Amino acid sequence: MGRYPDGPTACSADPSCRVRIHSLRDVAPIIIFSFWGFVVLACSIFQLLRWWWVSKHSFKPVIVKKADLPTNLDKGTGLSKAAKVAHADKNKKNNESEVGEEVLVNMEGEWEIQITGYKNSAFGEFCFYLCCIVSVHWIALFILILFDTYNKCEVGGIDNLCFYGNHIIFGTYDFNATVFFVVWWLAAIWFALWVANKGKVHNWFRLPCQLSEANVVYVWAVDQREILSVNVILLVHVVRRIKNGFFPARGHYEIIAVQCTENGQHWFLFQGHRYLICGDSLERTHFQVGVFMSDFHKCNGGLTTEEAEKRLELVGPNEIPFKVETLLYTISAELFTLFHVYQLLMYLLWFWNSYLFVATLMSIIVILSAAITIYTRRHMQLTIAKITEYVTEAEVLRSGTWVTLDSRNLVPGDLVKVRSSWLLPCDLLITQGSCICDESGLTGEPVPVQKCFAPNSLDVYAPEGNGIRHTLFSGTTILQAGASDNAVVQAVVTATGVATSKGELLSAILYPEKLLFKYDEELPIVVTLLLLYAIVCFTISIIFQDHTGAQSIWVTKWNYCMAIINQIMSPLLPVALEVGQLHAVERLKKRGIYCLNPKRIAIVGKIRVFCFDKTGTLTKEGLDFLGIQNSITITGDEPSFGPLLSLGKGDDVGTLSRHGLASCHAVSKFGAKYVGNEVEVKMFQAVGWELEEGTDGPDVVHDGMTEKLKIVKRHEFDHARSTMSVIVEDTAGAFHAYCKGSFEKLQELSSQDSLPKDYLEVARSHALSGCYVLALGYRSLGSGVALDDLTAIHRDELEKDLKFIALILFRNELKPESRDAIMALKEGEVRPVMVTGDNAQCGHYIAKECGMVASHVQVFLGDIGSDYRVLWVPMDTYADGTWSALTTQELLQQHGKGLEGGLIELAITGKAFNVLRTTELMERLLLFTRIFARFTPTDKVLAAKMHRDCGLIVGMCGDGGNDCGALRISHAGIALSEAEASVVSHFTSKDKSVTSVVDLICEGRGALHTSFACYKFLIMYGLMFSVFKLYCYWYGIIVCQMDYLFIDGVAVLILGYAMTRSHPENTLAKARPTSSLLGPINVSSVLGIWLINQLFLIGAMILMENYPGYVAWPAKFSHGASWWTLGDNWESTVLFFTMYLQFITSAVAFSFGFIFRKHIFHNRLLVGCYGGIILLMSLVLLLPSSGFTALWHVASEQFNRPNTTSPVWIAYQEHGGSISSAMPFDFRLKLLLLIFGGLATVIIWQKILIEGPIARAFSYKFPTRQLQFWM
Repeated sequence: MGRYPDGPTACSADPSCRVRIHSLRDVAPIIIFSFWGFVVLACSIFQLLRWWWVSKHSFKPVIVKKADLPTNLDKGTGLSKAAKVAHADKNKKNNESEVGEEVLVNMEGEWEIQITGYKNSAFGEFCFYLCCIVSVHWIALFILILFDTYNKCEVGGIDNLCFYGNHIIFGTYDFNATVFFVVWWLAAIWFALWVANKGKVHNWFRLPCQLSEANVVYVWAVDQREILSVNVILLVHVVRRIKNGFFPARGHYEIIAVQCTENGQHWFLFQGHRYLICGDSLERTHFQVGVFMSDFHKCNGGLTTEEAEKRLELVGPNEIPFKVETLLYTISAELFTLFHVYQLLMYLLWFWNSYLFVATLMSIIVILSAAITIYTRRHMQLTIAKITEYVTEAEVLRSGTWVTLDSRNLVPGDLVKVRSSWLLPCDLLITQGSCICDESGLTGEPVPVQKCFAPNSLDVYAPEGNGIRHTLFSGTTILQAGASDNAVVQAVVTATGVATSKGELLSAILYPEKLLFKYDEELPIVVTLLLLYAIVCFTISIIFQDHTGAQSIWVTKWNYCMAIINQIMSPLLPVALEVGQLHAVERLKKRGIYCLNPKRIAIVGKIRVFCFDKTGTLTKEGLDFLGIQNSITITGDEPSFGPLLSLGKGDDVGTLSRHGLASCHAVSKFGAKYVGNEVEVKMFQAVGWELEEGTDGPDVVHDGMTEKLKIVKRHEFDHARSTMSVIVEDTAGAFHAYCKGSFEKLQELSSQDSLPKDYLEVARSHALSGCYVLALGYRSLGSGVALDDLTAIHRDELEKDLKFIALILFRNELKPESRDAIMALKEGEVRPVMVTGDNAQCGHYIAKECGMVASHVQVFLGDIGSDYRVLWVPMDTYADGTWSALTTQELLQQHGKGLEGGLIELAITGKAFNVLRTTELMERLLLFTRIFARFTPTDKVLAAKMHRDCGLIVGMCGDGGNDCGALRISHAGIALSEAEASVVSHFTSKDKSVTSVVDLICEGRGALHTSFACYKFLIMYGLMFSVFKLYCYWYGIIVCQMDYLFIDGVAVLILGYAMTRSHPENTLAKARPTSSLLGPINVSSVLGIWLINQLFLIGAMILMENYPGYVAWPAKFSHGASWWTLGDNWESTVLFFTMYLQFITSAVAFSFGFIFRKHIFHNRLLVGCYGGIILLMSLVLLLPSSGFTALWHVASEQFNRPNTTSPVWIAYQEHGGSISSAMPFDFRLKLLLLIFGGLATVIIWQKILIEGPIARAFSYKFPTRQLQFWM
């Protein structure tokens, strides 16, 4: 066996071999054609019958409006009457469309979802499975053709690796090629249509029908999307207009099987919600146990078994309906996409054209890339499954008997016993007893929380409002049920499954808003441009192949042209934009930062504004109790403030203040430890009293000696009110009310004659010095009052006309690392802002301390004045009152330049914010506002959303609790929590440090830059080797198999992976990486390097053609199908070594650290691989001819020699051609030096022009159009 294959003999030329198919008129082809005809006939008949069915019956899709979702509940069934929807109006424009086809949905949100019913038919199912067989039969035909191509092929070395067989099926290469061409195109069209309409195909063979008859429903929903790109190129605007013109409503669809309960109720699940099919209408199930607190106390008798079963049928099992996809489904969902079908079809060309081993290698690359995506998808699903999958047992009162049930059988209205150490499976309202809960798994806040029974009142129940202190949320843990071991705690189930608080949070993860990044919009444009470029190259390659005069049939030429398209449209392009994020996830995990959605990491890299909660985030979690400052009234004088008194030093604070501190709180005991709000725990501990929690009666606090207070009623802290209050009974039987809250609110609630004149001045002065300031008020309720009359006093009545007692002061210290983190963000051009529930003065102090507000900057505070207008005053004169308030318009007129110049910044209270946001003024002031104070959880959400609406990428950092909404609404929320996977935010930091924000943004920027580097590398692959192919076709050559193994295996696979191992910088630069694929940085980088490479390649080819010993490759004596014989020439050596070294150098050029990643020498894998390849290729080129260099067909070997083994040179010599010399060493050295000159030029271009001073000067002179504001 020689260097090249010399067998086997074609079956048509071998008398001992019998050809199976001589022509298309043989039996086997006729059977195939008959099968095709039968499929077409059967499907045509069914479609005709389906058309007749549609024309005979009038079914229209059911349209569910957003306004139709459950709001007002029908208490008889628990189902929203508003959720019942009728069919679409027959007079609508969509009435003209075929039944069951898509109806466009209004993007403004008028329609929510559209549902169409389909039922199976025996004939339709037969036709569908017939089409499935057709899909399989294409694969079988390809296997048959490839078997014919490679049967009895030889394997004898790198240049004889099973290149061709004896064509036992079709007899000759030409017949085999023709059959392959036809089958390839038919299969391409078939699979493209199938994959483009996957999910819908089966419905083509079903009959549209009424929902009551449906086996499946087709559900189309509007995409909830946000476009994160404001400044986009003209092409993106054009594409948007085209999309809006052809697809005014863009959404997604699901084909969902209709299920049936034991009682015959048909239903289906869509995005976790259960829809009941009631005749020809739909009902989205939602059960509300009651509206008022008293309604839940009516459930203390429990449900009957029949009632529970009925409700279970309506609302479904108590579980989050999320199941991890089967591995087979995940694989099929990933692989059966248009891009992967395209790759399969392209690699079939390679497999057929004797590139068996190279095609196998490329297939492995595609499979590896798909495996990465599948692993990521499955890992995320398994992580979510750990959060969603939970089954426990519950003790439930059913039909008057306590029974133990599986938690999945719980329904709204069930009465259950609450036990200690129980992870709650549903939302409950306590109707008897009290609990201590750990809500960190839900909110991220680690402080135990006390929950008490709900009052039997007519107050409207709001789980996140007035009912929060009585509600046990799903996903939280009961640390202690009751005040003693024998205490009985009962609660009513309020919500189950996805309707629970945990279910709603998980819905945001399972069905997130679709975020369209700039590169998401530009990627289709890039693909289109590459496709147009590929078509041009395709056309040129046909011309070039005809130019050489090679003896090739048209199918071979077509195949070579298709190879260019395949290399330009790399299979790894979509993966390249994600792979950097996957490595970032692992690095963040090592730092204690966890992420459920890797794509958010790229978004983090573009953050411009980061919102911070104050208490527990910027400041330490604990508060130090400083003391109180009483209001003192000397006979005949007005009240005034006394000195600061410290209980720790034994100061006598007075009876009223002592009683208020001891009783006005919601502290409870967990074992020997006091738990509750950190402020209240520190306050109560400072008094030194003891707490005795009542099992059946009220709690009691006492000093251990003579003083004792019985807490008759407690009004929990309310964010909207900014107060809490209690009614207590002393040992003499007298009743008193104490109210504690923000000093601003207590000023409103207290009688003016009890307030010192300098009340606000003193309180604000304390706040400006960094104190957390509360105020305490008192009211005597007399003695001998009936307890029922006391508890019936409305809270509004109780908390008015108070007597001001004292200011309560705490010190909230800054975390040691907060200042460094904030300064790092500002240095990195990320604007930090504070969004806190605390007062503006304390926020101002912390903002100054941490560097959020510079020391030289003046801050104006906006608050509501006495006339309910927003007035602005400078905070440094706020406490002493030496200021003149400005209206918003006056502020803008007098201090507009100061605001724009960064010399003045704003603080604003929640009340003022809510007034201004109804006008355009808040939008004008937003980016001048640094401190958002006295903000409720709802206000925090609005503040984050308003920043988003400005087109900014917004982050939020908080410790959970009242930050949950803002964490979720931001583009990247990071919760400082001990949980590894918090459901309240996109990221979770276990070390609870704001330094995690800096780490996260560093990783985000580095990951985005790495992803774009990999993207450019693959674009360069297509651009470089398309030109490489055109050169090959011009000269009539094809490089050897080893060359392709090094191109597609070593370069693309190894170097491509090594590029992803680049680490981010530890500090933030004053810029963000580009997110535009078509931006000037990326385009100039890629095209500049490509053009430089082309110039040096042209120089190399000119050097070769002008060399005295050069003899041109005699392409006219070659056969294109025998490509393995076409690399024995000077042209192959010059082309391969020049372009290969240029290509691998682009990996290094694109991996330079710039300012977002560490220096390239930190990526030892990349540097080592690149250096090793350069050294190896240099040696292969310069070494004298040997068996080692022959693997690459280096022209140091004399190919055109006497007794040559090359069939082309043999033919050349037979036709009178003379022998030529091998490529001499001096030429090879000159060639290598020329190549190195090109590589150096590329490095200079990338390092100096693209990432160096020239690029910085250009960006300074032509800045990106974006919102400008001070950091």
